[in-house]
Amino acid sequence: MPNLFISLQPIANFNKKPLVCSVSMHLQTPKDRRQVEIAKILSLPAEATTFFMGSCFGEEMHSRLIEKQHTSFSNPFGVIFHPFPLWRNWQLIAQSKDRNTFNQAFQKEGTFQHQGIFHSLLHANRFQKNSETELLNQVFKASHCAYNQASKADLICVTLGTAWIYRHIPTQQFVGNCHKLPQQDFIKSISKQADIKVHIEEIAHTIHQINPRAHIVFTVSPVKHLRDGIQENLRSKSTLISALHELLASAAPNVHYFPAYEIVREELNDWAYYKEDHMHPTAAAIDQVFERFYNSFFGSNASTLGAAL
Repeated sequence: MPNLFISLQPIANFNKKPLVCSVSMHLQTPKDRRQVEIAKILSLPAEATTFFMGSCFGEEMHSRLIEKQHTSFSNPFGVIFHPFPLWRNWQLIAQSKDRNTFNQAFQKEGTFQHQGIFHSLLHANRFQKNSETELLNQVFKASHCAYNQASKADLICVTLGTAWIYRHIPTQQFVGNCHKLPQQDFIKSISKQADIKVHIEEIAHTIHQINPRAHIVFTVSPVKHLRDGIQENLRSKSTLISALHELLASAAPNVHYFPAYEIVREELNDWAYYKEDHMHPTAAAIDQVFERFYNSFFGSNASTLGAAL
């Protein structure tokens, strides 16, 4: 909880003045906290293109880059939190260059019909249509557009949200989104660190198939999944971080890690940097993370773009 300092104004005569309380909320200053050390990783130019995929926190970084007049793209399939559906979606992107190849790949995932509506459970809730053909066209269009964007991007950022995943019982498939289908149709479980590492390796490999020159940045979202439970959220985040660092020990030079979770959770470390739901960081917290992100990957000449905004 935030630190509250309450001061009582001295009162000589209770008949003249009421008791007055002044409350001030303390936010940590740089002197109060130990900073997460982040080395300068790249010096991308102002015209560099970025592509984000994963959690909603990546969209926050994306929107701030747009405000600074950078070219950026984000989440063609909507918000996806777990590395497995992220990997499967990167595979669809890679195979969408050719429609026939894409159709064969998508058949492995398939669609699910519920009450006359066809759903693509690998993607966000908006990927549902009245006919399977319409849905297939929607997924292909998003995949093909993402291929064109990712194949030209200089920096591709993958933001992981959770190690908890849901399996759809009728189709026996792990999903990216439950589409508000009946809760009893899903089984929830947490992935092992070894499996998470494999999924992340496959994501990096698939991205480099699409764009060999791109720099890849992995990060863990600081958004707390408290609906899973406090201990469950910490277990999930630690699993993601441990798997990522195990991978990075032997990763290619153009695969990087940015500690967004660590900055908010360990450096800011104050409830005042979270919204009332105690799950989502405030705009002030996100601004601080974005500044660090920007300084880590963009050159000083690029930072002048947003000066007039």
